[in-house]
Amino acid sequence: MTKKVCLLTGATSGIGEAAAIVLAEKNYDLYLVARSKEKATITEKLIKEKTPAANVHWLYGDLAKLDDVRAMANEFLATGKAIDLLFHNAGVTCNKRELTIDGNEMMFAVNHLAPFLLTEMLFDKLCEGEHETRVVVTASGAYEFVKEFNLADVNWENGFKTFPAYGNSKLANILFTKRLAKKMLEKAPHKSIAVNCFHPGFVGTNLGTQSTFGKIIMGLIRPFSRSSLKGAETGLFLATDASIAGKNGGYYFNCKQKTLKPYACDNTMAADLWQKSREMVS
Repeated sequence: MTKKVCLLTGATSGIGEAAAIVLAEKNYDLYLVARSKEKATITEKLIKEKTPAANVHWLYGDLAKLDDVRAMANEFLATGKAIDLLFHNAGVTCNKRELTIDGNEMMFAVNHLAPFLLTEMLFDKLCEGEHETRVVVTASGAYEFVKEFNLADVNWENGFKTFPAYGNSKLANILFTKRLAKKMLEKAPHKSIAVNCFHPGFVGTNLGTQSTFGKIIMGLIRPFSRSSLKGAETGLFLATDASIAGKNGGYYFNCKQKTLKPYACDNTMAADLWQKSREMVS
């Protein structure tokens, strides 16, 4: 039986690492995205301690750089394989406005533009293959930090604030999920597809520790957080549970679908965001 292929971002710590370990146990052929070869080596060792025969391949690059995203997508495309599971997990928070090399606000770039571009480039492969295709996106309840999507100023040139900017990027994850589900169902109407996103809860990961301030805050509140495996639980449920087959556009927490705020279900805004994102990565 052909192994199912999974491409997972943010695989060297937290939720992504926990998910990679479980997916290896479930016999997935893993393509894992990482910036650091040193961290990748540690993660691969953890995976193979549980599953010695695991197939682990690494795609190295920085999701804050669009050229790196393109290079990783092309490296995977060169394998000729279809993708059975695309798990967008990598994320970042910033306590001040930072711009990427491409001139985009860092959180919007890493949390949204990178998965958008990667998905666009791999879209045909997602619609191929003998197995069902699933896409899982790590979103967040932080989308409620905003009351509508800020399409007019996605790079926060006017009045940057950490929580609204982060919330906007997480709202983008949800709108992206809904639009992607629609586009995949149109492209491959006879294929079993499940495209969904989830809120992992507050997890004691490295997210937010890029700054000294973030490290201090995370250190104080980590004792009250969930484990990485618990944070990954709903994502793994969306990736592997039989009950999710054919379900699309949902937002889940604790393995149950949750009702979104109306502005997170705005199909017109989802389409506008898709077009804006396409222009920004072109």
